[in-house]
Amino acid sequence: MAAVSIDIAIVNYRGAADTLQALARLANWPHGTVWLVDNSAHEVDMAADAACLREASAAMPSVRLLTPGDNLGFGRACNLAFAQSHSEFFLLLNPDARIAMDDVLLLSQALQAQPRLGAVSPKIYWNEQRSFLLPAAFGQSPRHSLGLALASRLPRATKWAAGRALTQAMRQMAGSETFDVDFLAGAVLLLRRAAVLSSGGLFDPDYFMFFEDSDLSLRLRRAGHGLAMAPAASAVHEYRHKAFKGGLMAQSQQQYFAKQFPGFYRWSGQLSRLGALARPVVPGAWFSSLPYPITSAQQFAQRTNGAKVLAFSPSMLMMPAIFRPSLAQARGFDDDEWALLEPAAYTALIQAAGAAPQWIYFERASSD
Repeated sequence: MAAVSIDIAIVNYRGAADTLQALARLANWPHGTVWLVDNSAHEVDMAADAACLREASAAMPSVRLLTPGDNLGFGRACNLAFAQSHSEFFLLLNPDARIAMDDVLLLSQALQAQPRLGAVSPKIYWNEQRSFLLPAAFGQSPRHSLGLALASRLPRATKWAAGRALTQAMRQMAGSETFDVDFLAGAVLLLRRAAVLSSGGLFDPDYFMFFEDSDLSLRLRRAGHGLAMAPAASAVHEYRHKAFKGGLMAQSQQQYFAKQFPGFYRWSGQLSRLGALARPVVPGAWFSSLPYPITSAQQFAQRTNGAKVLAFSPSMLMMPAIFRPSLAQARGFDDDEWALLEPAAYTALIQAAGAAPQWIYFERASSD
């Protein structure tokens, strides 16, 4: 296929160590410019980190450092880089994500092979060991929102749906064929510039963080462009389920539905009726619960009698779930995997020897 220009945008905010690793993985990017936007360079306590990023950028001819002088948020920082770029393709890359040059080129080949596509993502592993895969982006629409609210009332149906979704995800990610999806996450996302421009531009600047990628996905599809996953390419994104994100996500969710689905937003009472429709998931009624607290992979193994972990989720509805690439690779949590789990409540699909898989509830406590 013909060579194309591919620019890359990385947004740093108080995460220089991760950002430097992402830059190192790309080495001297030969296919365009790597735009590094440092959203925390102006902060007094980040002076040392900002200096490290300046030094690293100066040593890499393909890197251009942008320091906006304020924390623009993820979307507006990406917009700043996109406005200065003129490449045919544009890769969004989280600083805690890792992708090799060959995998970026595989993504570009997927876009070249299918001109109808506006954006494509690789399969994304949760950890450097590549022992768990992240699911495709969860749908953000009235149908999905109503479905989640109703799911909280239907334990048996919800467990069946979660199992079915896992089976489909494992099958799709195990192949090499590109497949269509409705939404894509912005952590590792290759965009066709012409498609972005035809859909109204990159990110809506009203979003500070979260849901800007859902908004873009929807606009791309409404403009007639397809979205796809290309599992022939792969990346790693060490996603952390951090509690502080909840408030920002809720605010951005309100913005998203008010903008993109105003009728549903009004009907749902600014989404409040969804909360009233949902029912609390009581772990003891839905799942077997492991005794609290669990502070290590060894404790987890003891309390599950050495069961294999097929998948786990921060959602009590079991979806979306982070899952093993294949059942053949299933085993218990090891120390490195456990260390990536933030202290929180989880559901997990486990399988003990000679038994059928079952969903359980556990709480990962701090080991401090």
